[in-house]
Amino acid sequence: QSTWAGCTPPAQLQNRKSAIQLQELYTFIINLLKMNYLRGISSGWQTAASEKPSVTETVDKLCDRATTSTLLEDRRDAARGLKSLSKKYRLEVGTQAMPVIVDLLKLDREDTEIVGYLVNTLNNIMSQNSEEDTESDGEQYKREVVNAAEELGVQFTEMFLKNEENVDIAVSLLDEFDFQIRWPTVKLLTTMLINARSQLQSLILVRPMGVSKLMDLLSDSREIIRNDSIILLDQLVKGNAAIQKIVAFENAFDKILNIIEEEGNASGGVIVEDCLHLLLNLLHQNSSNQTFFKEGSFIHRLSEFFSVSGPSGALR
Repeated sequence: QSTWAGCTPPAQLQNRKSAIQLQELYTFIINLLKMNYLRGISSGWQTAASEKPSVTETVDKLCDRATTSTLLEDRRDAARGLKSLSKKYRLEVGTQAMPVIVDLLKLDREDTEIVGYLVNTLNNIMSQNSEEDTESDGEQYKREVVNAAEELGVQFTEMFLKNEENVDIAVSLLDEFDFQIRWPTVKLLTTMLINARSQLQSLILVRPMGVSKLMDLLSDSREIIRNDSIILLDQLVKGNAAIQKIVAFENAFDKILNIIEEEGNASGGVIVEDCLHLLLNLLHQNSSNQTFFKEGSFIHRLSEFFSVSGPSGALR
């Protein structure tokens, strides 16, 4: 005992060393368990990501929900989902959902929210605008994307117009005064006229009050609808003498000139430009409309465009 006085005996040193080793082993095991746990979470994330449904599967589920659900709110959610996908995934939504959209328009005609979603969806899939990002690509690729978008829009428009009942549905939606139905319907009809003008012109022409309903849009108190209806009518009358005559005898000249005067004539900007373009299409190579325009004393109302007086009335 005197030999180890003031020193730690070998047995205690051994015990302390063992305790340190056990602590290190314990820490190692804990860290190992943590790493495995984190790997498990990461693997779970990767599995979840790999199991994410494709766009086709998502559209199919939305269509199934829209057709089988007995709850209005479920069908409304399905319509909202189709609209949210329709700009970026036009091909999938158009090919899978077109019949479902038409059926839902008939079923839930009284629900303005559902109808608004569905009409916007139709407009998105028929539109010639592409959501694909082409900023970093070459000009040739951009042109190919634009051409593909135009062709896709034309194909979906022709698919929709094959059933004449669909035209009745679209035109009848103009009877709704609700903004979220009437405005997208105006845009949808304009898009279809751009894509398949002669076909839709023929279908509207044989529908009772078809042209008249479109003409009534010029009297809408909401400027955005009135302004877009000018563009719609401009597309409608192009190259069709029969429709041009009907529009003219629906008091179109007076209504268009009233809008021009309200917008400030020559200082009216793009709205006046659209009105003048519509007047031009109504009069171009249409002797009947030209005679009606001259005899109706409309020419003098265009004289303001040639005024050279300043704000105070003095010549400048």
